[in-house]
Amino acid sequence: MIDKEEFTVIHTLHKRGYSIRAISKIVGLNRRTISKRLQEKELKPYKKIEYKSKLDPYKKYIVKRVQQAVPDKIPSSVIYEEIKKYGYDGKIRILQTFLSSLNTTVKSEEVIRFETKPSYQAQVDWTILRSGKNPIYGFVMVLGFSRMAFVYFTNNMRQETWQECHVKAFEYFGGVPQTLLYDNLKSVVIQRDKYGKNQHGFNNDFLEFAKDNFIPKLCKVYRAKTKGKVERFNLYLKRNFYIPLKASLKGSAINIDATLLNSKIFSWLETANSRVHDTTKQKPIDMFKKEKPLLQAFYSSVKGVKTKNKDKKINGSIDLEKLNIDIKYHTTISDYEKVLGASYATA
Repeated sequence: MIDKEEFTVIHTLHKRGYSIRAISKIVGLNRRTISKRLQEKELKPYKKIEYKSKLDPYKKYIVKRVQQAVPDKIPSSVIYEEIKKYGYDGKIRILQTFLSSLNTTVKSEEVIRFETKPSYQAQVDWTILRSGKNPIYGFVMVLGFSRMAFVYFTNNMRQETWQECHVKAFEYFGGVPQTLLYDNLKSVVIQRDKYGKNQHGFNNDFLEFAKDNFIPKLCKVYRAKTKGKVERFNLYLKRNFYIPLKASLKGSAINIDATLLNSKIFSWLETANSRVHDTTKQKPIDMFKKEKPLLQAFYSSVKGVKTKNKDKKINGSIDLEKLNIDIKYHTTISDYEKVLGASYATA
């Protein structure tokens, strides 16, 4: 196969009187090729020869299986075993080469944002700033409607610390949302679907803490994006608060710990809650003015943080036997609402 430049040189030299033998020596091509090209007025494109493959009869099936699995991928070994049942007797390497040639680029799964009514929901999570012997954990609560955020730092994630952080958040907001959304934190849930689908075994200490104040809910399994509001704020917190502070103190004798961070976080929160939010296009502090009056009263019973070493008696005015609730673990949210004795709005 010669290129257009060589084709032009051959014809130019021939018009100037050079013999085929001389042209062959100049361009480095054999005389047969020179002779053949001189018979052509234009350079004919090279026709790619396609060879038949044992895989050809199965390619439509393979493409279909690949598309069915998007956004996941089926291993080549699995597809290989499937097409063997239909008569394929070639090598797996042929299949792997074909699979690699397919355009399997998958668009990122679209994040469906959902908005909640004022005071209906807050999203809660731990974020780890530093692990090891001297860890720093950030407790983060974000109100779903306004995106108003609260942060408090600790050196542990014990149940009593977890509850104390909730109390601080409720005091900061001046009230309690109707529901709080969590992922699979051991501080919240012992076992998902313990009593059947969506009938989770919640942490007993945490149930008693939540009683009379809010309903704990779990995000869908393997779908942490369900609580994307707090997840995004966790990233914002690290990039805009912790990393800049850490960099400014680098090389100094000042030790960064939870106490130091807590001494600086609230002034930073004033700024963070006053920025224009990317999604709502409004300032959280302004939207909070609509949400705060609708928050539930902060009952004094919730302030008595429960620990494993303290008595955990549940309010005697509630007949748990009639409700048929397992006291050792939490059951369903509907049972829990019966314990609350209140009707809650739905999203």
